Amino acid sequence: MEVGLIHGHKGLAYLIFVLALVNVVLSLMPNKNTPKMVKIIKMTHMLMLNLGRTTLLVGLGVWVVVHSANFASWWAWSALLLWGPMEVVAKRLVKPEVKYMVDGGQASNKLTIGVVVELVIIAVIFALMSAKGLR
Repeated sequence: MEVGLIHGHKGLAYLIFVLALVNVVLSLMPNKNTPKMVKIIKMTHMLMLNLGRTTLLVGLGVWVVVHSANFASWWAWSALLLWGPMEVVAKRLVKPEVKYMVDGGQASNKLTIGVVVELVIIAVIFALMSAKGLR
């Protein structure tokens, strides 16, 4: 069970990172306002957020089962708390822009800024999880 939880957590994390990279690339494309591209951006962003939430739950399972809920784990608390700004950026920057694009509007820089900030947050969470293994 422990090995499955750890592999599931890592596998989902890599998938989230790839989806965040795809979102950045899609937001930088010149034809991002076409209906097909808007649909792809909306789908990848929604999938990334939902997989992130699932990864948090699996990570909590790993934290309880493998590490016996060691509450002195600074790296786990940091990663958990960093998901809050991720949700705020998604709610305030990315989702309104995607909704505006779905309604036929032109995307502004808020979309690009939002997906880049999300990628940076995910990269910081990755760094924290890697630092955990170096102790």
